[in-house]
Amino acid sequence: MIGSWQVLVHSVRPYTIHGDLYFELTVTKLDEPATQGYLVRVPQHAIAQPPNPGAKLELTFLMGQITAAKVIEESQKN
Repeated sequence: MIGSWQVLVHSVRPYTIHGDLYFELTVTKLDEPATQGYLVRVPQHAIAQPPNPGAKLELTFLMGQITAAKVIEESQKN
């Protein structure tokens, strides 16, 4: 429920809920590359710019909701 994941973005689908923009991302965790993947929803206010496939992000969660999504710089990767 609380924590963070480092992920690779495979697809991005923007959509709105009651006028608020979200990004639905298909991702795999960087520390579990063989996993089937996860579908997550990132609110626009939690990310500085729209994500692109191939991006590596650190997603921060609170109570199961994504509160921040930051691009991982090459020097920050595990």
